[in-house]
Amino acid sequence: MRDRDRALCLFYGLFTIGGFLVMTSLIVDYVLKHREDGPFGVLGDFLRDAMTNAASRLIYADLTLVWIALAGFMVVEARRLGIRYVWAYIIGAPLLALCVSFPLFMFIRQLKIASAAKCAPNPSARLSAESREKGSDDH
Repeated sequence: MRDRDRALCLFYGLFTIGGFLVMTSLIVDYVLKHREDGPFGVLGDFLRDAMTNAASRLIYADLTLVWIALAGFMVVEARRLGIRYVWAYIIGAPLLALCVSFPLFMFIRQLKIASAAKCAPNPSARLSAESREKGSDDH
């Protein structure tokens, strides 16, 4: 693996772990404060709290639109690079956090790119050729 690939994998991996730890601690804190309402009550409380004012609605609308755009990117890249189970990364965003699922996808993506680099002297040329071949199959 090239130094650049290793550095990117380290960045994405650390970001995934950091995002997971931060978001999990926030989720646990919220659930513990609302546990007397039961599982469905916690979810209801969260949705109500998340939509309390215009600022929180703005943030959720922004995150939703970014999530949809990133989902499109992930599907295209998954098809191009042969990444399986892309749906799990997309569904993972609203279930845990976008800051966990997207860097995890980028980590896996970088591993695929690094793997392609081992097989070809110029990985971008190889990936471009594969994309052209797939594109010609569609016509």
